[in-house]
Formats: sequence, structure tokens, C-alpha cells
Amino acid sequence: MEVLEYIIQIDFVNRPGLGYEIFKLTEKHNADKIAMEATPKHGMVIQFQCEAEEQALNLVTDLTKVEHITNVAFRAQMPYQEKEIELRTILNSVSEGVLAIDKDGIISHLNEVACKILHCKSEEAIGVKVEELVGEDPPMLETLRFGHVCRLRERKIKRNGRTVQFLSSNVPIRNDQGQIIGAVSTIQDFQQVEKVILQASKSSQSTTFDDIIHQSHQMTRLIASARTVARNSSTILLRGESGTGKELFASAIHAEGSRCNKPFIPINCAALTESLLESELFGYAEGAFTDAVKGGKKGLFEQANGGTLFLDEIGDISPRLQVRLLRVLQEGTLRRVGGNKDIGIDVRVIAATNRNLEEMIVSGEFRDDLYYRLNVIPLTIPPLRERKADIPVLAQHLIRKICTKIHKPEVHLVKASVEILAAQKWPGNVRQLENTLERVINLTDVAEIRPEHLAAWADLTEAVTVKDIGNISKNQQALQVEIPLTGDWPPLKDIVASVEKEVITRVLKKYPSSRLAGQVLGVSNTTILNKIHAYKI
Repeated sequence: MEVLEYIIQIDFVNRPGLGYEIFKLTEKHNADKIAMEATPKHGMVIQFQCEAEEQALNLVTDLTKVEHITNVAFRAQMPYQEKEIELRTILNSVSEGVLAIDKDGIISHLNEVACKILHCKSEEAIGVKVEELVGEDPPMLETLRFGHVCRLRERKIKRNGRTVQFLSSNVPIRNDQGQIIGAVSTIQDFQQVEKVILQASKSSQSTTFDDIIHQSHQMTRLIASARTVARNSSTILLRGESGTGKELFASAIHAEGSRCNKPFIPINCAALTESLLESELFGYAEGAFTDAVKGGKKGLFEQANGGTLFLDEIGDISPRLQVRLLRVLQEGTLRRVGGNKDIGIDVRVIAATNRNLEEMIVSGEFRDDLYYRLNVIPLTIPPLRERKADIPVLAQHLIRKICTKIHKPEVHLVKASVEILAAQKWPGNVRQLENTLERVINLTDVAEIRPEHLAAWADLTEAVTVKDIGNISKNQQALQVEIPLTGDWPPLKDIVASVEKEVITRVLKKYPSSRLAGQVLGVSNTTILNKIHAYKI
């Protein structure tokens, strides 16, 4: 028989013998305790196993009858698990490497980006001295000993037979008394900057307008306009929310124009520090700084000569770099960092942003003269929620692409699933849609993606409609809840509770499991369990 696992939160006013009574009840209901956390002000959390859902519900019911226990509810995770997941998620969500050490210089935390930069595994690095990972006398030990804040320290080490060059910024970790109890370092890899973030397009295959999947009138008109302006060399400003495909359009414009046989080089201006972005865009002269390449280095403007330079997130560049960029656009010349010679260039600039540049001009964050130089031909890519006609064909295209990438047979969306996808707001646009579909495809092994799969794995906001709930009963096509009108109106919370109880009751009749019912209604198993207990269903 399958063993079920549950976690319950018990809130109480403490009294002698209360803990003993709680444990006696867990033994009475054959609840096998796995873990427990207790705090004087926040009650007790118990993780346990049992053979049937009914045992867990009966245990909760009996616990609520114990004197001084104020509330009992199911939880999804133990508090320590939530804290660990929260910290790990935060560390892994940043684009830079993060490395932390304790007061003894022992590595306590390491995120995925840092592991990739330093060519190590987290389980191998955590618990060892920091010198073993990043070499002798690392700057973060200076931060640990003296509390010095170090910014953008360059470092080169040998790691697993490879030379790793990176920048590190280090700050001390202090307790409430101001004592140093550790240090944290953020890491940027020089080589990865060029290979990943700043990579030039070396492939002979370019994205064309035919590769932009669409069937909406808005996109048809936009692509027609983009094809027209692609034939000349005027500067283009692409506007649109994150994830709408601005780089895709920039590449297609380049491929359609007369510069298609010359380089197309994209760069994300928000991904680099000011100094790194400056040296990458404009290059540097020999001797400009320590370890500068002999003879200097060409910047991306020079590398893109005759072709196209795509400046993504243009709204994030600093005021100083705005001045330098304006000079290039006005005069067609540049100077390398540390140089004194003007270099002529012939580059088409396509810029893109998801920010409101007009508001930034008013607030003094963006130069109006640069704005007018960039905004020669503005093209605005509509968000996915404004072109819902594209979602069915785009979703199936993305599914085909994902299945090919992960070597799975192609799956299909049923009509109800397409309707659910079309009902979403998609703040992350095409990128969010692709990530959502990839998650579902990875976590399911089915030929068709149905609404229950989206409800279980996609975190969509409207997994089930009111019509769907009303159709649970074949003999009743609408959900009706009686509200007595004799005397005063009942409180609104009681009305809502009545509707909620009726809906959950009906769903449970067809799906007699809290997990299945939660999937149907688009909520967690824990939420259903708490509602069952609260409404005594």
C-alpha cells in the first residue's frame, strides 16, 4: 500500500503537557513522525507518514479539540525546507556567480553560475576552504579579515587544467552587533562574456521573417513594415516588452537588407558593467590598462563594420556611454578606450528596449538627442496577449522545437488546453510561453497536453473556467447556491465560503482525491486539504 506523507502546522498557547498530548494523538492515528520544528511563538510543525488520507484528516480533527490548540492546518513544506529553497532560488536567479564563506573562510554557499565559471560541483566545493577553490590569497579573505569592500578585482587561476579569468566583487557579512561573520563574492567570467553574452553570429544561417511564426493581423502588418525598412541603412528602434522577440526581428531585418553578407553582432547592454560594456563596444588601445592585449583590441563597432550592430536594452546604458554612442551615430567615427585616433566605421545600428524612453528623458536618465538619433524608424512589437490569434500556431511550433531538443515524440495540445493558453496574460510573452511548455513536456509523458497537465505543472491563473465547474454534474448545467434572504444578509465571507464548499464538494465527487481535485481547480493539494477540514466536507 502506498504511504502518504503530510505536514501540519499546529498553533497553540503553550501549557505543560501539551506536547505529550500531541504526540499521543499521532500514535493513536498511526502517524509515523519524520521531522518536527517547534518555536515558542509560532507553534509546532510536524511531518509524518500514514497509509490513508482519512487518517491525516482525523488526526487534524482530534488535534483541534485539544485545549489551548488554536489552529491546525496542512502545509506544503517544513519551514527549514522553505528557507533553503527560497535562498537557493534567490542565489540561482541572479546572472552572476555568488560565493559565500563563513568566519573561518569555509565555503557555505555557491550558486549554479559560480559552479559553471569555476568548473566545479556545488557538493565538492561547499565545506572546503575558499583557497582550495579560487587559489591562494583571494581578495575575499582580505574582506573577511579587515572588512574591506572590494569592487571588480581581476583574478586569473588554474582550475582543472584550465585558465579561468574572472572579476570578483566582495563585501563582508556582519551580524547585528557589527561583527564580521563571513564574506560574499559576486563573480563575472571574462571568457563567458565574449562566448555567451557578447557572441557574434558566426552561423551562415540567419533568422528571416519567414522564421517568425504568426497568423495575427498585427504581426502581418508589422513584418510588412519591417521588410520595407530593412532595405535601407537607417537606424531602427525596436520597442516591446521582454520576451516579444526583439532580437529575432533585428536578425530578420539584417538578413533582409543589403548588409546580409556582413556581420550581425548582438549585445545585451544591461548584462555588463559600464567599463566592460565600453571596452566591448569601442575596443581599447595597447597599454590602456593592465593585461591589455598587445596591439589593442577591436570593439564590436569595428567588428560589425559594414554590417549590423544590435544594441539590446539600450535604455540601461549609463549617461557617459550615451555620450560616446551619440558621437558614433553623429560622426561615424569612434575612439578606442585609451586611444587618441579616430576610426571611421560604417555600421547599421538597431537598438531595442522594453523601457519607456520618453519618461526617462523627462527624469533625466536618457539623453533626448540620443533618443532622436535612435528613433529614426520605430517599430513596436505587440505583446502576446494582444495577438492571441498567434498563440495556437506559435505554441505548436514551440512544442515541436522543444520535443526535438529533448528527444521526445512530438505532442499536441487539445482544444481546451489551447483555450487556456489563450486566456493567459503572458507577462513574459513568447519566452514565458516557451518555458511553460518546456516544463510541461519535461514533466509529463503523454501524447496530448490536456488541461489537467497545465493545471498541475504550468502555474496558469485560469486552469478551469466556471463553465467547466458547472458541467461536473451531467444533470445540472449551472452551479447554484441558495442564500437565505429572511432577515439580514449573511456576511460576504459566509456567502463565498458556501460557494467554495459547494464547488469543492462537487469536484471531489468526480475526483475523489485532494491531489486530483487541486489539479482540476488549479490550487495545491494543501489548499484542498485545509478546505476539507474547514468546511467539514
